[in-house]
Amino acid sequence: MDSHDLIVIGGGAAGLGAALYAARFRLNVIALAKEFGGTGNIAHRVDNWIGEPGISGFDLMQKFIEHVKQYDVPMIQAEVTAVSKVDGGFEIVASEKSYRTKMILFSNGMMHRKLGVPGEEEYAGRGVHYCYTCDGPLYRGKRLAVIGGSDAAALGTVFLSEYATQVHAVFRRERLTAEPVSVEQVAKLKNVELLAMSNVAEIIGDGSKVTQLKLDTGRVFDIDGIFIEIGHLPLNKLALGLGVETDKKGFIKVNNKQETSVPGVLAAGDITNATELKQFITSAAEGSIAAQTAYHTLSRER
Repeated sequence: MDSHDLIVIGGGAAGLGAALYAARFRLNVIALAKEFGGTGNIAHRVDNWIGEPGISGFDLMQKFIEHVKQYDVPMIQAEVTAVSKVDGGFEIVASEKSYRTKMILFSNGMMHRKLGVPGEEEYAGRGVHYCYTCDGPLYRGKRLAVIGGSDAAALGTVFLSEYATQVHAVFRRERLTAEPVSVEQVAKLKNVELLAMSNVAEIIGDGSKVTQLKLDTGRVFDIDGIFIEIGHLPLNKLALGLGVETDKKGFIKVNNKQETSVPGVLAAGDITNATELKQFITSAAEGSIAAQTAYHTLSRER
């Protein structure tokens, strides 16, 4: 079985950035992903990727993919099901095929926690969103709802209040559980309504977009967009199997070279604790740094 220098697990901005830079460093690299583009494919409009204002997430990811293809990097669409330590590196199983590598990069991201209510899946990207910085600016002059009571939800409420005419902050407890400073900021906003002790019962639409939000209190109101901020789940199962250390939220701990606690194992993008600003630009940067780290590490071993 041939052994690669680096295998990238994940096909989003971090993984594609790593694959590109690894190829430029002339490493023997392949990328494995269930879907290339990852969650970036569902971002309706991206205004924070420098140089491409207004591009859709799907179109931006296609540009990434085409760029990587110019370097003839094998991009294998397959779900990785197992990773193990072996002599000289690691063995990865994806779609019942095995691969060997000297180093491995986890860039398989995270998944947003979902409400699991009627209408959520149907209107995803059509009024239901999970990234207020990505999609919030599209709703200038509209009525919005933020679901959740944590720091992310409070910050999202503050951010969206700058664009929306009205923001309904819906949370299940008696008060917001965010940091006091964030709670104070929310309380000062004139166009924010706090809806405590409330849960979403149903998201209603007209077949093409969201039109109403129904709460378990019985209240129903017109709405243009809903931002769900109830946390994230890092896709860390494979990394945990190698003994990689994570923080209390499950995000992989990395240093400024994207190295983890396990030699030969790197991590980049949303799956890490490197930054709270989980965006295309930060993920691509972390992936690039990880590729450079792999290059320097392997160069010392040769």
